[in-house]
Formats: sequence, structure tokens, C-alpha cells
Amino acid sequence: MFQKTIISLLTFLFLLFTEVIGQNADCDKMFILKDTIYHTKAISGFGAKKEFSGNALEDSKTFEKEQNSIWYFIVGKEDAVLTFDIIAESKQDDWDFILYEYSKGFCKKVANNELVALRSNLSRSPITGLSRKGKESFVGAGVNANYSRPIRVKKGARYVLVVNNPKRAGGKHTLILHYPKKKKVKAPVKTIVEKKVEKEIEAIPDKLRFTLEVKDLSSGDSVLAFGSIAGLTKAVIALNDQASFTKELTKKNRSILVDASAKGYMLVSQAFKIGKNKVNFLAEVKLEKIEAGKKVNLKNIQFYGNRYDFLPKATSSLRALLSFMEQNPTVAIEVEGHVNGPGQKNSKDYQELSYNRAYAVKAYLIKKGIAKDRIDFKGYGNSQMLYPSPKSPYQESANRRVEIKITSNEYHTGN
Repeated sequence: MFQKTIISLLTFLFLLFTEVIGQNADCDKMFILKDTIYHTKAISGFGAKKEFSGNALEDSKTFEKEQNSIWYFIVGKEDAVLTFDIIAESKQDDWDFILYEYSKGFCKKVANNELVALRSNLSRSPITGLSRKGKESFVGAGVNANYSRPIRVKKGARYVLVVNNPKRAGGKHTLILHYPKKKKVKAPVKTIVEKKVEKEIEAIPDKLRFTLEVKDLSSGDSVLAFGSIAGLTKAVIALNDQASFTKELTKKNRSILVDASAKGYMLVSQAFKIGKNKVNFLAEVKLEKIEAGKKVNLKNIQFYGNRYDFLPKATSSLRALLSFMEQNPTVAIEVEGHVNGPGQKNSKDYQELSYNRAYAVKAYLIKKGIAKDRIDFKGYGNSQMLYPSPKSPYQESANRRVEIKITSNEYHTGN
């Protein structure tokens, strides 16, 4: 019995150690960035060595101590002003960073506390980085500015970015580097890095990296959103308080639909087509502020022909609409139902069918706990078809739709 316990304990420690080393948690196990976007696995612990410890909390240029970390090795792609975003998968996280210039003997210098950071940000925030709007090079701990000033980098120059989460273990984030658009060059330039960090992971030729970013339409800032991604995989992918999402996929043609919303923002339903020859695909969804009179076409809330029963694929968009109503309790809406009736009069039957389709959406929301007086509904029959003369099953299906109109952003329960 004792022997089995010892074996189990050793196995657990081996797996834990392997996982920590695998997350590039030590200076000599850096992750070499080949792309401008990287989504981490769960980050727990500081690896085999704790490179930062015993530092003053007031020091804005270093971590008080290393807790849950990952080390990135970055090679400047061109002479440019570098900015980047570190976006948490969960708002429970607090990601801090330090940016250094790499030089020979770097890890030894870090261990001896001999290096001075180029930039840092230790502010309490799930989203951080370098931004052109940043005003300070070094931001200390506490509730301070999320972003620090950008930095001008040189082509081929080497940098080390250390990212640490002092709040909790197991968190994930997405790192997105921003460079100006590249100018065309006659031949690619190879950058030679030291053998110590020359353990790169080659891109898999039959793979595609899909990235979704949700941003404010006006400012371009990242927005933590709720919603779903349909069509990317067999199962619908839920967005749960996320500003970005990254997934590696096998290459093939895909049509996807993203439904996304956030507190204070309109619900968006946006379609994307991904060609099988793509290596990286960035889907940007931009949210605009809620305003009475604005509409959204929830493309996946569709129905069987001549019925007001939802098609199975309507589930993700219905859930997204529910999330939007829950996040924005002062919003009142009108559900507008439409049918496919090309070349026909807008008959009583068509109007009743569209009316019933709109009511089906209202009934769903009420069943899920939304106050019924926040939801009006109307049926427009075939008077507002998107495709008056549909030429494909897709266009016919698109005519059988539901649109959501904001009627007020000042609803009160009266309690």
C-alpha cells in the first residue's frame, strides 16, 4: 500500500513538473514567437526556477515575485513602433508584464537582477500591453493605467517578454503583437538567434489558425463579450466574457457565424467565410453602443418552411439574444418576423406566419426569465424580404428571418 502511494505521488509530481516546463515558465525555456498571435494553455507555477522574488511592491520595473509565468522570445520583424495586447480569457485574471532587450548571457543577468526593463505594467487588470495611448513606460501595482507606452524596435533586434499572473493559477491569455503593414520586399530576411533559444515549433502545413477579436467600433479597444461561434467546429463554441478566441483547425472551406454582445453594446451577428488556402484568419467583430432605433439581423434564428418552429441551428443565436437582454436590463426590444414569399401578395397567412415567428422568439425569452413588457413583436409577412427573387435555398432561408430592433434603453421595472 505504501509503495503504491509513493508511486502515485511520484507520477503526479512528474506530470506536474512536465506541465510547468511545457508552459515555458523559465528563462532558459522561452517560447519563441513566430507569429503575431499566440493563445496560451493554462499557466500555473513559475517552472523549475523562480527568477523574481523578494522585490519591493512599489518597484514598477519588476515583479514582487514570480507566481504563474510564461517567457516569450520576440525578434523584431521590421523597424517599427511595437504595440501589443495581452488579453485574459477570464476577467478573474491579472496579467502583468516586463519587456527586456535580449543580450548574451541574458538569463544569468536576470537571475542576478542586473537588467533594467524597457517597459512594464503591473496594474491590476485582465487586459494590458503597450498602446499608442499609453503615457508611462513603467506602470506600478494597483489600480492604474492598463497600458504602457509603445516602444520603437529594430528589425532583427531581440526582446524578451515575461508575463506573470499574481492573482491565480490556471489562467490563460492571448498575446497579440502589432506592427505596421509590411512593405513588399524582394527576398525574405532570416534572423539568426542564439542556439540556446533555437527550439522553434514549425508551423503544421495542413493547419489553419483562426483568431476572433472583439473590439469597440469607435475606439478600437478590446471588449469582453458574450456570445457564440457557429460553424467553426461541429459543436457551437461559447464566448464567455472574452475579448479574443484562437483555435487551430484543419484546412478546409468554412462558413461561420459569430454572435457577440457586451454590456452597453449592440448585439452583432456577423458571418465570415474562410478559404481552405488560408494559414491565419483574423475575424474582427466591432461592437457599437446601444441606441434606440438600431436593428440587428440574427441570421441563424431561422424556421422550417411554412412553420414557426425553429431550425436546430437557431439555438446559438437565441442564447446570444438572451445573453444580450440579461447583460442590458434597461433595454426594450421589438422582435420583427419575416417570411419567404417571392412573387406573392402579402396575404393574411403570410402576416400570421411572420407574427407567430416573432412571438416564438418572445416566448423563448419569457421562458428564460426576461420580463414580457420588455419585448414587443410584429409580423411583416413578405413585405421586407432580403431577396425579393431568391435564386438559392440560402436566399430563401435568409428571407425567413427575425430582426431585433431597440425600442428603448431606459426600461425600468418600477420596483
